[in-house]
Parts: sequence; C-alpha cells; structure tokens
Amino acid sequence: MFLVYNEIASAQMRKKISPYLTANQINLKTPNLKSLFDSAFYQNQVFLLGERHGIAYSYDALWAVFKHLKERTNFKYYLLEAPLYWEIYLNQYLETGNEKYLKKPFQEAKGTFYANQNFYEFYQKLYAYNQTLSADDKIRFVSVDIEHQYKYSHAMLLNILGESLQNKKDSLPFIKYCFAHDPEKTGEYQQIYKNYWAEWQKDSFNLKKHFKGNFLTVNYLIKNINRKFIANADKKDLARDSLMYENFKERTTGLDIAHRKIFGFMGIDHCYLSTAQNAKYFGAYLQKEALKTTSIIMLYSNSETLIPTHYLPKFLRFFYGKKPYFTTKMRSNDRFFERQKHIDILKDAAQSNITLFDLNKKDSPFKQQSLFVDDLKTEKPTTDFFQSVVLIRNSPAAVSLK
Repeated sequence: MFLVYNEIASAQMRKKISPYLTANQINLKTPNLKSLFDSAFYQNQVFLLGERHGIAYSYDALWAVFKHLKERTNFKYYLLEAPLYWEIYLNQYLETGNEKYLKKPFQEAKGTFYANQNFYEFYQKLYAYNQTLSADDKIRFVSVDIEHQYKYSHAMLLNILGESLQNKKDSLPFIKYCFAHDPEKTGEYQQIYKNYWAEWQKDSFNLKKHFKGNFLTVNYLIKNINRKFIANADKKDLARDSLMYENFKERTTGLDIAHRKIFGFMGIDHCYLSTAQNAKYFGAYLQKEALKTTSIIMLYSNSETLIPTHYLPKFLRFFYGKKPYFTTKMRSNDRFFERQKHIDILKDAAQSNITLFDLNKKDSPFKQQSLFVDDLKTEKPTTDFFQSVVLIRNSPAAVSLK
C-alpha cells in the first residue's frame, strides 16, 4: 500500500513539474544563449557554478556558462577552489601566455581530481578568450580554498624566505626559526605550522618592514596552511567552508568587488546558498553577508567519473595496481551512492546531454518544493539552495592529464 501511495504521489508531482521544466530549459551546446535567464538574474553580484569533479561534460558546461556570463555581466574575478599558488600561477599564465605556469600546478596536482586534461584545456580556451578582452576587462583569478597541497605551498613559502635573505648578512629571528625547524625534515607539518604562526605574530612590525610587498603573501600562506589542518580535524567537514569564506574576505580586500562581479567554479556543496541541519557551506556565508549571489549546480545521469585511486579503501586499491585513477558511474545521481530520488523528472524533460533548467521563474514549483537536495535532509525549497540546475547525461569520465 505504501509503495502504491508513493507511486501516485510521484506521478502527481511529475504532472505538475514536467511542463515547467520543459518550458524553462536550454541546450548548453547551443551557441546562442541569449535567452538563458531574465534580466533580474544578471543583477546578482556573485555567480556560482557547482560540479561533480572528474566528469568530462562538466567542463563543456563550464565553458558555456563562463563565456555567457562574461559576455552578459563582464565579471572580473574568478574564484578558484584551489590553494594560493594556483592563483599565482594561473594569473601569470594569463599575463604571459607561457604555458609553464599552467603546467606547473596541474603537474603538482597529479593524483587529485583537478589533474585532468579536460580542465587543463578549459584554461587554454580561457586564455585565448581573455586575449580578446581589453586590459580592464581581463579575468583575474582569486583562490579561496585552504592549502590542500600544503607541501607545495610550504615550498613557495621557503622560496620567499630564501629570496628575502639574498645579500643580507643577518636575518630576522622568524626566518632563522623557519629554516631551523623545516617540517620537510620531520614531516611534522601540523605542529610546526602552529609554531610558525605563533612566531610570526610576535614581530609583525619588523616583519612588515622586512617583507614589504611579500608580507601579506607570507602571512596568508602560514595562516592558510594551518587552516588545512583545522579543516581536516572537523569530522563534520564544515570547517572548510567557513575558512573558505574567511579566505574570500581576506583575498578580496583591496579589490573593487563592490563594482565588479564575481564568478566561482567549485564542488556542488560549496555552492549551496542556504543552511540546512548541520550544514552551512561557502555560498551560504556569501548570502549572509548580503553579497547578492545566485547558484547553478550540476546533476548527473549515467555519467562516468574519473576518481583518484587513493580514495578507495586500501584493500580495494590492490585491484587497480599502480593506476592513479579509476572510472565509475556510481557517483551519478541516478545511482545508489549519490542518488536524487526525483532525478527521473529532469531526465525525462531534458532535450540534450547538457541541459540547463532555470528553476527560479515566477511560477516555479521549485520555490515551494524541496527537490534535488536529498543529501541536505531539508524541507526548504530547492531555490533556497540554488536557482538553476544543469543535467549532464551520458558523459564519459574526464581524461587523465597527458
């Protein structure tokens, strides 16, 4: 009887929602996207696009949305779900066209979700597009994530410290302390970086004079490597998003964000704009601080994901030998692990493999009903969390970095 009731309720929901989805969708592979949203949409200040890492068509959708929003809003800043050195290298790549600056962070990211060829080629396209823009309109990357690959961040810190010692017989106590307690020798990064931060704060006046233009970079690196370990210690995995927001505030200080719009591309969860029980993500912090934000997330059907093998339990890694990645469809939203129970409504309505649905029109049922947020265990309406969804169907996995 219960199953019959569920089937009837599902059919009634489909009857109400399907006409709306059919009328408010667009194929993102279509070159003309002028009718994508209404005028109110473009008045937002921050535009977030959330993906499931490692799926090939995600980067096709990214390119379509990125290019359209740049043309319609002329956003200036592109938020990276990445450590600081990604921002530095990618901005150098945009300024010089020298591909060594693009290759370096991708090579260092091998074995992670980021290191795939599809994403690499997106940045190549972005560079070519950026060359067509005026100097004032060119994109600038801003990293907001914690220092996940902290050993590379540490190497950057040591390089800055080393450069500051050139042609100087004496050095500040802090610099002597850092080289005397290099965690590369012991592997004790967590405790040593706590100590670095304590030592750094003891002599900020002289450190500012000594490092001059590098002071803020050194300050941020030490603080943000510490934040990596704070995030790791949070079993609920929510500290990271609060720290990303702290980073956002720090990294945008001095930028004209009050007058220039912002685009961000990151994992789906970071793009949720409202809180749920035991859940508050990066996008929700932006909303709380009155930064008018809109969010688009991607959901997936019958799509393969490129996943780093080290994510598997150790007893399963044996089956993949020394392969750094494996592919699976188990992270699709019509499969068990990441299932959204009403995903079939989107699948039936979608007219292409990369379809964007605007859920935020005046008569939208998604303003009253909670769909496609099963993982949040909430009764809040869908549009509290995101206002558009891209359904990716039948995508191959992203390709490993060449």
